[in-house]
Amino acid sequence: MRDIMANMLDYMAWRGDLPFSQSPVSPVDGLILSTLSYIQFDNMLSNNPHEAITLSELSQMFLELSEEAVKSRLRTLKDAELIQALGESRRFGSLRLTAAEELLDEEKELQFAAITLLLEDGSAFAVFRGTDGTLTGWKEDLNLSFLDEIPGQRAARDYLEKIAGIYPGRLYTAGHSKGGNLAVYAAIRCEDHIRNRIQAVYNYDGPGFLKKVLADPGYREILNRVHTFVPQSSVVGMLLEHEEPYTVVHSTEEGLLQHEPYSWEVQGSGFAELRK
Repeated sequence: MRDIMANMLDYMAWRGDLPFSQSPVSPVDGLILSTLSYIQFDNMLSNNPHEAITLSELSQMFLELSEEAVKSRLRTLKDAELIQALGESRRFGSLRLTAAEELLDEEKELQFAAITLLLEDGSAFAVFRGTDGTLTGWKEDLNLSFLDEIPGQRAARDYLEKIAGIYPGRLYTAGHSKGGNLAVYAAIRCEDHIRNRIQAVYNYDGPGFLKKVLADPGYREILNRVHTFVPQSSVVGMLLEHEEPYTVVHSTEEGLLQHEPYSWEVQGSGFAELRK
């Protein structure tokens, strides 16, 4: 057992004073932003990709809400700590959030949400939400097991292409759980000139794909930029087919609870990695 079990909240306390100009985007940064995407922003963020507010401003807006209103927007109470820490952080506080998009269609069995963060160097970081608590979201997960493409994946591709069309700089994309699958899919199926701008795709315990998707030329082109992370007893991240290598991260939980991103152990600027 390790003496200190740190998570991404500790990472922000340790490295939150380092701007991205001094310390480039890391996989832990991607997990933090992927977790942020689970918060229900509703009318707090514009869906207009030309309008943006900083994380510090968003954090202040949360502080002004009632306790009940805050809880109604969170996946877990730790998310309240996350949004406050992000707002106070030199590293994250000045990042601008834009293009908040949420789609829920029971008939199409579509549950989709995404946000984009704009870095100081002009890079755009598109982040896709994983499954929420809706029945539609769980149905969509089931559809992943037998459909070549689900509506959420098409929405992710369209979203990434929209962001790329507005912001001409470097691109990153990420997501946890189903959000990781969407991030990879969007990178596979977007237009070639957009794929060429993608610096990294971060997939945190997201399920794989049917073999038809892995045969897509876009998958081969993006493969060496896909960074997949799974906990030691991963279930979700081992579903369906994968060809990209993956990194095993130590989780402080057991069984299915290891899927929880706050349980992933951080060491310094990266994750606590295991051999298998």
